[in-house]
Amino acid sequence: MAVEHRPWLAAYDALGHDWHQLPTLPEKTLSDYIRDHARHHGDREALVFLGQSIRYAELDQLADRLASLLVALGCQPGEVLGVQLPNTPQYVVALVAAARLGMVCTSLSPLMKPVELGHQLQDAGVKVMLTLAPFWDTVVQPALAGCDSLEAVLLSSPTELTGTPLPDRDEQAGAVRLLSLWSHLGDGPLPPVSVSLDDVLYLQYTGGTTGLPKGARLTSRNLLINNMQANLFYGLRDGEETVASAFPLFHIGGAAVLFNALRTASTFLLIPDPRDLDHFVAEMSQRPATVLAAVPALYQGLCSHAGFRELDFARLRVAVSGGAPFAVSEIQRLEALIGPDKFYEVYGMTETSPVLTINPAGRLKPGWVGIPLPGTEVRIVDAERGVPLPAGEAGEIIASGPQVMRGYLARPDATAGALREHDGRTWMYTGDVGVMDEDGYIRVCDRSKDMLIVGGYKVFSVEVENRVQALPWVALCAVVGCPDPRRPGNDVVQLYVQHNDTELGSDAARRQALLDFCRDNLSPYKVPREIVFVDAIPLTSVGKLDKKALRATAAAEAG
Repeated sequence: MAVEHRPWLAAYDALGHDWHQLPTLPEKTLSDYIRDHARHHGDREALVFLGQSIRYAELDQLADRLASLLVALGCQPGEVLGVQLPNTPQYVVALVAAARLGMVCTSLSPLMKPVELGHQLQDAGVKVMLTLAPFWDTVVQPALAGCDSLEAVLLSSPTELTGTPLPDRDEQAGAVRLLSLWSHLGDGPLPPVSVSLDDVLYLQYTGGTTGLPKGARLTSRNLLINNMQANLFYGLRDGEETVASAFPLFHIGGAAVLFNALRTASTFLLIPDPRDLDHFVAEMSQRPATVLAAVPALYQGLCSHAGFRELDFARLRVAVSGGAPFAVSEIQRLEALIGPDKFYEVYGMTETSPVLTINPAGRLKPGWVGIPLPGTEVRIVDAERGVPLPAGEAGEIIASGPQVMRGYLARPDATAGALREHDGRTWMYTGDVGVMDEDGYIRVCDRSKDMLIVGGYKVFSVEVENRVQALPWVALCAVVGCPDPRRPGNDVVQLYVQHNDTELGSDAARRQALLDFCRDNLSPYKVPREIVFVDAIPLTSVGKLDKKALRATAAAEAG
């Protein structure tokens, strides 16, 4: 790509950064970083969970003990450790232990149903699994039919490493050995293991909207270089940060924030339930965050929380949002509380470790997701022909850079569709629709699946949602489409609204107010034909609008 096709270079110049200068990545794995921190920052708090802390020296020792147990269970480099936990210390210990042994770690959402869990266990080839004791009876055991790779399940409790451990347990459940974690942590010497940054460390599953989820193969190099690319903007200081993140660790966003915190010897506040805003705020009041990370819906909830509004944000330097578009009005609301020039918005996906672009606080452009990270090429192309499109024209976002995954596990067709070679580079086809402006900033119009066609015109649901969200009595809203029976190939725009209105009095009055507002602020074909009021918009485990659930509801009602 010629220099003249990189309009974002001017933004880098204005910020005093060099887009061409890719950070130098030390040949250190996550395990190596923890070893170093144990020597140089051993007394520093690494993790804080329910008010209890684990220091870096302790984290290093716990990782050794779990690694020793895994070795005793016969684990070898390249084999897969499955972790099904909320945000707990054991999760972090497991990641470090896996890196120490050259194992692959795969995240298993605690929200999975047995059939979903069974698919991932078998597809990933999980050999040993770490989970909470209650999950064994309700989810794990029912998921084991047809899973022939799993040999052992380690049972734990949320407070096992900071409170009372589970009673000793060691029994056989069919072909699977069942062990209580704390009672069986090892203390023997670890075998010498040569681990490369190019080995796959993290097998993260993604893309369950069509077909079964796929395992994105991410190397240590992918994950750590992406940290350093983003850190050119954040400027995390070694040994000085306190990071508060409500992203679940089983989500790539949570894992990325955690990696960056551990890499820089930061103190990481583990929030087991991001919906428990009282607890989240209480933790930040005890240990004021210098770095805050959340999805837009959670920021909205925090901004409405009296305790959050009373926090002292003097030490806060960075507030990161990702995972979903953030309405301009909500960004302004957040900045009114935390102060100016602290907010960063990022865009990316699981397959890119995850960040591709960043909307920098120094040159924030609200409503956009920013400029490509250092060394990351981004283009907007015609989805069918692959031809780059001019500024301002919507097309598929594709990207190339060192953070792009190695491919999907055992899915060559899916890998070939997502990763394509041209111009001497490997490009990730994101499936997102976006535009690039004359300054090189990207705006995500929509996911391809969320782009509606009405009367031959394209309707981007994000645009409608952002407009409607500006109404003060709209707490949350989501737009989905369903086939228009009167016009094949077209969609009906459906708007779901969660409101906090106490004045308009009735749904009929609210519906009319919404229609009047939309007709005044949107082109006629963008105005929702159907408006549904709900008690609560469904959210995914990481706080995104769960449009899959809304589509299922709409389909059931259409019946």
